[in-house]
Order: sequence, then structure tokens, then C-alpha cells
Amino acid sequence: MGGEADVDRLLTDADAPRSLLVIGEPGSGKTRLLRIAARRATAQGARVLAARACPSEARESYACLHQLLLPVRDECEALAEDERRVFQGLFAACAAPPRDRDLATAVLALLAHLARSGPVLLAVDDLQDCDRASAAVLAFVARRLTGRAVTALFTACGDTPPPGLPADIAVRSLRPLSPKAAARLVDAQPGAPTGRARLELLRRAAGNPLAVIELSRAADRPGRIPRAVAASVDALPEDTRRALLYAALTEPQEELAVLMAALGTDDLRVWAPAEAAGLVTVADGRVVFRNALTRLAALQRQPAKLRQQACRDLAARSVHRAGYLATAAVGPDESVAAALEEAADRADRFTAARALERAAQLSPRAVDRVRRLTAALTAASDLGDPEWVRELYAALAEACPGAAGSGAAVRALSGALSLQSYQREAFDLVMGVVPLTDDPSMLLGLAAAVARQSGLPEHWREVGRAAGVHADDVLASLTARASAAPGSSRPVQLLAAASLAHRTDESDRCAEQYRQAGELLRAEGALGPLAWALPDQVDALLGLGRWAEAESLIEEGLDHAAVHRWTRVELDLQALRTTLRALRGESDPGTAVAGPDGRSVSLHENRATHARMLRAGGLTALALGDAEGAFRQLRTLFADDGEPLDPFLSPRCVAELAVAAHRTGRQREAAHVLARVRHRQGDRPTTRMTLLMHHAAALVDEDADPEHHFQLAVVNSEAAHWPLERALARLDLARWLRRRRRPLEARAQLTVVLETAVRLGARQLAESARGELRASGVAEAPAAEHPLAELTAQQRQIVRLAAKGLSNREIGEQLFLSPRTVGSHLYNVYPKLGVSSRHQLRDLLVCEK
Repeated sequence: MGGEADVDRLLTDADAPRSLLVIGEPGSGKTRLLRIAARRATAQGARVLAARACPSEARESYACLHQLLLPVRDECEALAEDERRVFQGLFAACAAPPRDRDLATAVLALLAHLARSGPVLLAVDDLQDCDRASAAVLAFVARRLTGRAVTALFTACGDTPPPGLPADIAVRSLRPLSPKAAARLVDAQPGAPTGRARLELLRRAAGNPLAVIELSRAADRPGRIPRAVAASVDALPEDTRRALLYAALTEPQEELAVLMAALGTDDLRVWAPAEAAGLVTVADGRVVFRNALTRLAALQRQPAKLRQQACRDLAARSVHRAGYLATAAVGPDESVAAALEEAADRADRFTAARALERAAQLSPRAVDRVRRLTAALTAASDLGDPEWVRELYAALAEACPGAAGSGAAVRALSGALSLQSYQREAFDLVMGVVPLTDDPSMLLGLAAAVARQSGLPEHWREVGRAAGVHADDVLASLTARASAAPGSSRPVQLLAAASLAHRTDESDRCAEQYRQAGELLRAEGALGPLAWALPDQVDALLGLGRWAEAESLIEEGLDHAAVHRWTRVELDLQALRTTLRALRGESDPGTAVAGPDGRSVSLHENRATHARMLRAGGLTALALGDAEGAFRQLRTLFADDGEPLDPFLSPRCVAELAVAAHRTGRQREAAHVLARVRHRQGDRPTTRMTLLMHHAAALVDEDADPEHHFQLAVVNSEAAHWPLERALARLDLARWLRRRRRPLEARAQLTVVLETAVRLGARQLAESARGELRASGVAEAPAAEHPLAELTAQQRQIVRLAAKGLSNREIGEQLFLSPRTVGSHLYNVYPKLGVSSRHQLRDLLVCEK
């Protein structure tokens, strides 16, 4: 949870500020953070003085201070007489209240006394509700805390500090949970919802931890609302409660004018009590609830009849008429169902799937219900939520068993099964209906995609037989069919072409086509096709050396994978993230050599995932200097007879296997694998595979001329498309040259390797190149001038925020940029700074100062 690192620094770092204010919306985790701090401080032997400000005591002078210091009131005996008298006046029932300045001085003296016997932590929750007199004393104390003995931790609701605190107090703003963290929190709740209900909960909670927990409980037990939230709504005037009901029912994009018209008034004072209570914000033509629980309370604390009337009033005024009428409906209604179906055509995939599902529920006729459920199933599949797809498929099968065997229904369910890692079941399902379809192109395209993920030879053969082509030609044939199919959308055409380009190692074209398709799919909210594309897109970017871009895509994909439960895609992306860290030289002994945990899927029917995990483990082992471990991992990418585990991904690792074999004396075994790879590649391998096989041959083929193969691996101008692979071949060539006492030639190669490594941010490769340069007689090059000044002002801002540990999404929120734009800037500046990731940026900022 955000903020724990700040708490640790507050309690342990002598150079950290002695006071910290944590701010955030209700439910963002401030109180939890305070409790964590208290537990850790107690465990470290500190005395904890805690208080929680209360709105009902805000008019009572020193109420909060009284609560805070009551446990140590007897300690005042050690103070000077004047200070003791002032301090005792705080607890005397009949005494006149002490002056703020006198009491503040006495409190400071008491804390100094307590600190002589051990550390002290002042922990004050909800400072915004603190009485003014206590707040003044706490502010006085906070300004004067300098040593390690006394620290102060405050929390407050809102996005700005309460008035009166020192202007220079350290402030930590608790941001909403990331989509991934929110999804994990939902799934940890007992009886957590699934499918559509889960997605709606995540959208309503908007990353607020308490809202996630309470909405999960409310989903399990409808009508359950935290007492404090319900009380805050019940305390409002009747007309304000009615206004909140209408606001709670509106679509997020609904304008205030429509809401006021539905309420039958233009007097904005109706919102004033709710604004004063901090429940809503009325601005920019919208009414925004401060948190999802308040919205839920505003809705559920009103009777059903009023909720229905509010929906009808809103329907009479809004362009979103169908949605409001659907909420008000209590039984089948064809006119409302038809309106929902029509509205779905103009909506994003989530809204469309939800509207079509509701339209099916409101359909009086079975034929309409089946049509709308099938359309909802397709929309949910495009959205990319496998659980929702399976729920809708079950509803369709119950409504009409025959409709569940339609091509559209089978495509949706098969895609969902594959995203959840069930490749055999997905393949058998889709191939079972191919003979029953007049135009099986779309089904065969999906079957080929499943076969790529499963990596099972029998899957490729079966698709080839059904398509009437050899198994090796399946992808090219189906890509051509997909591009030429009537009504084929632009994203589908781009994805098909990108997939083929990935297969044929046209990496630049692959990355560009995936990028274009991704932009179109994101704009439509169609994450399902994006899920299939992400691992291959990241593969292409890693090969091209566009690592910052790949990192941004990995993090985005992991968020989507957690929200939509893409089991095997998540494992793919975790493996690719481990690979990226190994390429950058960021691996450490704590990194799992075996890569991500694969126990959640059957790796036998997910060979592409297994191959990525093995490569991640092998490269991690190489980065750690464990050549034996690396060889074991990379050798497993091939069977004993040299057959690849995955027909596409395994051969791309042949040079890395050769490097591990060369370091462990296993050249003969690796040469056996290389021979098999050569045979399978045929007479016309791709340029990339040709280069990789030359590199491998130079290291392990005893019958070959190493220098000849090294030269062929590095001189081809096409090798520039894969800069890291070329640099690694150059490094091995330089080592070979140096060992044959040809240092001048070795230096020429190593200079290029070093430049490439610095540009990419491959720290370990750069160190290897520097070491080889020294061994070949080159003195250490002088340190270059710090390049931060060469960046634009915006790039410097991004670098500084990244160095503080903010994610691309958090940086984007502060600078009003998209996360992808932030990632693109970092991709461009890393080579200029000579770093490989944000973890290395803090030292740069120290140098800048």
C-alpha cells in the first residue's frame, strides 16, 4: 500500500523530516497507515501517543490534545513548575484553559522529557476535524521537531493540507489503488463478485480501498452500508437527499443541467448541505460523489418507488433514456429492450455488453432474447473479460441450447478459455464447429491463434488440414483470408498482419502495426484482441531495443490482466518483465531463476508461455553469472532430440543457449540443437534467424570457422534491427579476437558494443564491454558531462518524478499526460542519460544538484 515507505523513513531515517502529513480521500488507507506506523514504532521500542480528532468535539478547546496526552499526564511532574502548572490545567475540569503559547511550550518540554527514555511517536488521525486550539499547539510542536527522538505523523481527508500546519511540512498524498491492486483487493474479499458485477464494482470504487472492500460486502449482502456513511446521508435535508438520489442514478457523463431539469428546479442551493458535508462536489457542469460508498448510500437509503420515479424523470430529460428506463423496469418490456439494443451500437464495449445483457433480460420473445444475448456475448468477448463471457454463454445455453453452438458464441467462449489458459478445451471447441460453418475463416483464424499459444504440433497439423494448406503455411494463408474477408475491420487486418510480421521477423513492421491496432482498440474499449497481441508486441519491442516502450506496455498489460483475469497473458507478461530486467542487468540473487510462477496454468498446453518463462529464467541466470543454471533453463526449450518446445519462440533462443553452452563446456550438446534448428528453418530462414544461427555456430560448431560465422552475424546491415543481439555477437567476436592477440580489431568491436549498451540501458553488457576494453589495453574513458541539461523541461520533470518512484500513470496525472506519452518520453531519455530504468535515476538527480 502506498505510503509505507514514507512511514519507514520517518521512523528510521535520521535525515528524513520529523513530521509527515498523509492526505487522501476517505477510505484511501490513511488510518491503516497510521496503525502500521504505530505497530512498527512500538516494535522498535518507541512510545506511541495517538489521538483521533472528532467533528463533534471540534468546538471544544484542546479536546484532541487532551486525548493525545492523557496517557502521559503523570509525567508532567518532571517539568518545571510553570510548565507543570500549565500542563495540569489541560486536564483540570474547572481551571481556565491555558494560553496556546504557554501550553505549546509545556507540551514541547514534556516530549523532550519523554524522549530521554526512548523514541516517541505522535499519531493524530483526521486532523481536519481537530479543534482549533489543539491544531495550533500541534503545529507549534511540529515546527520544532528536529532530532530523531520525537516524530509526528498526521492524517487528514482531502487533497490539500488543513490550514495552520507548517508550510514546509512533508506531505504524502495517498493516490487511488492501481487497477491491478484494486482487482487483487476485490479478489481477496470473501464472496467477491465475478464477471460484470466485478467490473462494475471496480469502476465504481475508482481505486478507493475502503470502497472496494465495502462494495464487495454490499454485493455479497445487498443493502449493507457502513453506519457512518449511511448516517452522513440521513442527516441531510429531505430535498438534498432526493437530489443525491437522482445524482446517484445518473450516468457518469450526464450534465448538471439534465439532472436539475429532472429534479424540477434550477436552484443549486439544494446541493449546499451535501457539499458542506464533503459528500459531493458540484463543478464544471457535473455532480461528482467524493466516494462510491456515499453514492451507494444515497441510492439505497431511498425506497424503491422513489428510485423508479427518479429514473423515469431522468429518462424524460436525458439522451441516455434507454438506460434509465431499463433501471426503472420491473418486467419484460420490448420497447425498452429495443432502445437499449439501439444504444449499444453507439457505446464502448463494456457499456454495450451491459446494455445488451439487460435488453435480453427485458425481451418478451425468446428469439429476441437469444439475439441480444449473442450480441452481448460478442461485446463482452471484445471487451476481454473471460468470466463475463462464460456467464453470458451459460445464459445463452439455457435460453437456447442450439444458439450456444453458433460461430459467434463459440468464438467468444473459445477466446475466453484461451485467455484463461485452457488451450486444449478452446481448440477442441472451435474446431468442432468448423465443419458446420459455410465460411470457417474466422474460426480457423482463432484456432491458429490458440495453436500459437499451445505450441502443440497436433494443433498446427489439424488447422492446416482444415485450411487445406501445409501446417507451416497456416498463418500466411489465414492472414490473407482475414485481410480480404468482407467487413473485416481495420484493427483485425492490422492484428493479422502484425502477427504474420512477428512470425517472419519483420520486427519494425510488426511493432508499427501492433501500435496502430492498439490505438484503435483502446479507443473502442476492445481489450480482448489487445490481450492476444500484447506478448508478441512486447517481444518485438524487446528485440528492437525499445525497452522503455516495452516496459510501459508490460505494466499496462499487467493491470488489464489483473482486472480481467487473463491468467496466461499475465504469466507471459511477468516472464517478459523478468526478461527485460535481465537484459538491463537488473537481476539480483533474490530473483527467481525459474522465472514467474507457472503453477496456476498447465504449461504443457501453454508452450508459448512456458518458453517465455524458460528464457526469462535462463537470461536471469546468465545475468547472475550462473552459466550452469542458464544452460539448464535454455536447454529445456528443446527436447532431447533437439525438437523445439515452441516452434517459434524456442529457435529464437539458440544463440543464448550457445552462449551458456560455451561457458559450461556443453558445446557439443548445443551444436546438436543448432543442427535441428537449422533443419527446421529450411532453405529460407528469416534474416534474424540466419544471424542468430551464425552467432550460435561461431560458439559451438566444432566443424565451422568461428571468425567466418562471427562476421556473418555482425556485418549484415539488417542486423541493426536487433541491436542487442548484434551487440552480443560483437562482444563474443571481440573476446575471440582478443584471445587470438588481435586487440586492435577487438577494440573496434567493443567500442560499438559499449555505445549500443549505453544507448539501450544494458548495464551488464556495458560493464562487460568496459572490462574487455581494459583487458585489450584501453584506459578507462573519462566520465562524460552529465546529460540531464540536454533534456527538455518536460522531460526533466518526468525524470524527477520517475526518480521518486512514481509510476507512468501517476506521472501522467500530475503532468496531464497519458501513461503511454510518459513511457515514450522515458524511452527517449534513457539512452541520453546512460541508464536502463527509473531505478537508476535517483543518482542522476544527486549529480545534478
